[in-house]
Amino acid sequence: MAELIFKDPRFDALRNAIYHAERRSFFDILNKGLNFLVIICGAAVAGKAAHLVHAQELTLEMGVLLFATIQLVFDFGSRARDHDYLQRRYYEMLGQMERDSDDSAEAYRARSAELLTIAADEPMPMRALDALAYNKALSAVVTDPDVVAAYRQHVTWWQKRCRHLFAFHSAAFPYEAAYFKHRSKRWWHRKRPA
Repeated sequence: MAELIFKDPRFDALRNAIYHAERRSFFDILNKGLNFLVIICGAAVAGKAAHLVHAQELTLEMGVLLFATIQLVFDFGSRARDHDYLQRRYYEMLGQMERDSDDSAEAYRARSAELLTIAADEPMPMRALDALAYNKALSAVVTDPDVVAAYRQHVTWWQKRCRHLFAFHSAAFPYEAAYFKHRSKRWWHRKRPA
């Protein structure tokens, strides 16, 4: 029997649902923020014409041009809807798994195939965000704190802050237990007297 791509479809569906919820929220915030800036800057340009705002004309006009262009070109609202759709599909799959409660090998094979079908609609993953979604899903389904501690993926401070901006394709996300054990050995090695 060939090995399944998704060994635990329930966990992977939950992780993907969490991932897409994060991406949807990020793009919704960007979309609303840029709409707000376009309206405010546009009002400022109109106010400048009426001499209500004391700002340099070029600054206000460039602000409107920049924010409106970013909003139109990147279409963050549409991206948010894409992630909303994917999130909904993963939660529907989770709901179906809960209803069926079939843990046979054939059911796992069917679920793995369904995960692959949904994954075909996904955009390029943001790997740091995916590692954080993995950690949240792990905390949600595993009750043993030792297992959670052993399998949490380490995401650096920089990667957490830039998780929506950079894909981090070449980054490694080792398990935190191994990462900190390795770092403590290096730290101890540096402090030993020669």
